[in-house]
Amino acid sequence: MTTSEPIDIQAHYKKGAKQTSGTVGHLEASQEQVLKEVWSKLLAHFENTKNTPIKVEKSLVKNSGLAKAGISTSDTEAVEKWYADNKDEIKDIKNQLVCDKLYLDGNRDIMVPSTFKPLFGDSADTRTFSSAFWQATMRFHSPDAYVLKFVRASGWNVDKAFVRIRGSIERRITQEIDRLMWEGDTAQHNGVTQNGMCLHIGNDRLGSPVFIVTVRQNAPKLRSEANAEKLAAYALEKAAQLSRKYGEEALIVYDFSGFKIENVDLGFTKLIVTTLQELYPLTFTATLLFVNSWLFSGIWRAIRGWLDPAIAQRTVVVKDVESLETFVDRSQIPVEMGGQYKYEYTYVYPTKEGNAKMFDTEGRQAAEAEFATAVDAFVEQTKSWIDGSGPATHDAESRSQAAAAFDTAAANLDPFIRAQFFDERV
Repeated sequence: MTTSEPIDIQAHYKKGAKQTSGTVGHLEASQEQVLKEVWSKLLAHFENTKNTPIKVEKSLVKNSGLAKAGISTSDTEAVEKWYADNKDEIKDIKNQLVCDKLYLDGNRDIMVPSTFKPLFGDSADTRTFSSAFWQATMRFHSPDAYVLKFVRASGWNVDKAFVRIRGSIERRITQEIDRLMWEGDTAQHNGVTQNGMCLHIGNDRLGSPVFIVTVRQNAPKLRSEANAEKLAAYALEKAAQLSRKYGEEALIVYDFSGFKIENVDLGFTKLIVTTLQELYPLTFTATLLFVNSWLFSGIWRAIRGWLDPAIAQRTVVVKDVESLETFVDRSQIPVEMGGQYKYEYTYVYPTKEGNAKMFDTEGRQAAEAEFATAVDAFVEQTKSWIDGSGPATHDAESRSQAAAAFDTAAANLDPFIRAQFFDERV
């Protein structure tokens, strides 16, 4: 049985080469067999659960604001009454969302369609496992790449990988991650969007995007617990989706410079760690902790205990810009961290024009039909590949072609089912 091997992540960066072992196109015979067995379990689970959809029970979208009140943004009278009745609450920066700020500033445009429509005709209150699975795989060029993330993180153990995938998809459904991305920035805490706590700045030495989380910008007392949970889910899903064009991986850097005790939020930190492990295994090539504060030692003792082995061996503490340069060229490191990259952050609010395709019903129907066809073709080719009913080379080529069609269809569908990111507006 193939097992996971220790990874020297710094060595990979020093060589300037991504890890390819165990990835699509780089599988040993035993690894391919594990992948087949996991797919066999997944296909059986699709069939067994097709008539038993999973309920959306802990929606991150419906935990605040108009959505919590069950008010559609298209119901102008109800919207105006709600804002009039809750004016004190929405003026409180702890509760204020981006959509609230826009309303208070006189911008009454509906930034995303008021009626959320899940994929494949699922209802607004439930999702089938298979529908949520295929939407989760859209950020990869091949569905195999998504499955292999969990397989590798599970030490090539078939049962463990399947259980992790199943748990990940079920969590995506119950928290309504698809609708969270549909709403986009409008459902996020306005204060966090303003301070730029989590930003995509440049690329690392492997060509992956770098996301920098400025810990000193974290202000637990200035946001609600519900908005914190929503922020964690949205930021990580956004980073994962943006990594699609850069090889499906990213580098995340937590900048602890200048942070104070009031910035410490262990509950929020644990939420990020568990979300990473459950929903995004091996999505981040490395997690760097840029540290120059004595406060960090106590926090690190707690964080280290939460990390599973796959993430722990990819987590590195760096204490100066010279150490950081192993991973990121100095030209891509912000000046505030000792680098040369000058960047002034100004938040740009979403617009209806930026989300134009979300309002195109006919375009959405055509793109979704193309995607459904691509999914069906990939499933059929996967069944043939598992059964070994044709020549091995023919099955492999046919599956590769089906994956390419899936990739194209997913990219075409994407702008119809999620709001534009800040990173795409600037």
